Amino acid sequence: MRYRIATLLLLTCVGGCHNPADQQNFSVFFQPYSADLDQQAQDTVHAASAFAKDHPSQPVVLIGYAAPPDPGKDIPGLSAQRVAAVQAMMVGDGGPMVRTYPFANGTTDPKNMPNLSVRRVDITIGSVPPY
Repeated sequence: MRYRIATLLLLTCVGGCHNPADQQNFSVFFQPYSADLDQQAQDTVHAASAFAKDHPSQPVVLIGYAAPPDPGKDIPGLSAQRVAAVQAMMVGDGGPMVRTYPFANGTTDPKNMPNLSVRRVDITIGSVPPY
């Protein structure tokens, strides 16, 4: 936990001195109970990788989400698997490994959001997300 807090503080310091043109957010969406990247998800990851390569001094933060568990269908660690799939594809595209900071939020209560919104990985390049 201390490592996560220290990492976020460091990223906040680094991210505080940036040009808004050096920042971009991408959201990669997944099918229910899956960490597989479909074609649309792959296209999004490729775009994020290209942006990250064009901005080599900016941090890359990956935050994974999964819907609340459904008895009989839940996959333990699904948000972490989704983050790992996105990170692996970005590295395969020649994207950064050293300045990539993966976080898995686990299951997320969708509240008033559509279920699709909790089946995703957010990629933030250039700053630390506000949460």
